[in-house]
Amino acid sequence: MRDLDPVSLRLFVAIADERSLTAAAAREHMALAAVSKRVRDLEARLDTALLYRRPRGVEPTPAGDALLHHARGLLDDMDRLAAELSEYSRGVRGHVRLDANTSAIIQFLPHDLSTFTRAHPAIKIDLQERVSSEAAQAVREGRTDIAVFADTPAAAELQRRVYRRDQLVLVTPHDHPLAGRATASLADALPYDIIGLQHNASLHGLLAEAARGLDTPLRLRIQVRSFEGICRMIAHGMGVGVLPAGAVTPTAARPLTVVPLADDWAERTLWLGMRDYATLPVIAREMVDHLTAADDHE
Repeated sequence: MRDLDPVSLRLFVAIADERSLTAAAAREHMALAAVSKRVRDLEARLDTALLYRRPRGVEPTPAGDALLHHARGLLDDMDRLAAELSEYSRGVRGHVRLDANTSAIIQFLPHDLSTFTRAHPAIKIDLQERVSSEAAQAVREGRTDIAVFADTPAAAELQRRVYRRDQLVLVTPHDHPLAGRATASLADALPYDIIGLQHNASLHGLLAEAARGLDTPLRLRIQVRSFEGICRMIAHGMGVGVLPAGAVTPTAARPLTVVPLADDWAERTLWLGMRDYATLPVIAREMVDHLTAADDHE
């Protein structure tokens, strides 16, 4: 049965439909001699007669009827498979693995991915939230297709495209001495307790480096895992923090104040990273193109 090929099966279906080798040869664009040889070879491989030869044509034997039934099903399955795989190759459907830092997931990806999935309703996206270094590392190791991250040494070997500009702000309790400022700098905040992210977060590294440049250590009072956690601690008067503008989540009961940061580094770049754009699946390349252009469409 391993020798049954799609061409022979499709030809046999044509013969059964047309009840004529000549008509089947014309339908399948084959020479009559080639059709006759394929039928003989098929009967030899199966060791049974498949056709009755009549003066006015042919008709299937019982074995031929059995082959015809299964051949139609197999060919239908193969046609459906070819059509579905064609959708993958054309980017109509597929599966994309995307790792992203929290800033991108909170601020930008919900909108950008929703517009992408509306254009590609059959796509499946596996989105994982990671700190920037881990997201970039996942791409390097082939555990994800695309990553969104802030500057990190882990991305040194990746192909990168600019995704978004991420504006950082100072967040304070509403009654804090810095709350009334039109703008502030990190130097203004360093005398106060800081609520920050864990050490492996790219934002923590950025703040620590900026503080070292000012010869003043960060007074990290509490380190948490999420931007929401930072906001809650600040709202209860535990300190101040630096967050992406779109990640600030004030509460009505304990309002927060957002003060723009004047430091040059306060506008950071979020990158799209991949090992090799050219070797990504079609649908993943289309996602990269969509996300790269997303900021232009705002």
